Amino acid sequence: MSEKNHANQRVRLTKSLIHKALLELLKTQNINKISIRELCQVAGINRTTFYNHYGSQYDVINEIAKEYVESTSYTVIKDLEAGKNIMECLTQVLQYIKDNLEFTKLVLGQDNYDLVGCLTISLPKFDEMVIRNLPPELDLDQKKAISSYVQYGTVRLLKEWILSDCMKSPGEEAALILFVAGRTIGGR
Repeated sequence: MSEKNHANQRVRLTKSLIHKALLELLKTQNINKISIRELCQVAGINRTTFYNHYGSQYDVINEIAKEYVESTSYTVIKDLEAGKNIMECLTQVLQYIKDNLEFTKLVLGQDNYDLVGCLTISLPKFDEMVIRNLPPELDLDQKKAISSYVQYGTVRLLKEWILSDCMKSPGEEAALILFVAGRTIGGR
């Protein structure tokens, strides 16, 4: 194994230890109460190692959340671009969220975490996709406003679904989201 591959593997392992330790600590306390010392102790690393990769525990939760959003949302965008059915794609992502509900609720329960902001940064193609499906007679400002409205509304519906312990099936929630988004985009 080359030295570079070994170093990359070591970084991945260290970050994985930190991620797991933070998620374990979040089960019993809010991120505001978790110290770097405590996080390092649970991860089995020293503070210098931690600071080689992160500035704070908030950087860690934001990285975990970003990876989670990317693993779900990018899949939908790629599948849609490949011509797959939107209902099927969205249901698949919602099933993933439901299967990882404990983690999802941990991330949503953090005061500093902005799900909409993370989605906006992680999904620049979302706006393009919504704007492409809007009537051509709308100007760009109107299209951007509708795209933001759909995005924030969808995130709100998702948060409510998650916090209700996914009472509806992923298929039912996907149908509701698509119905509301379709009504907004179609103007009916």
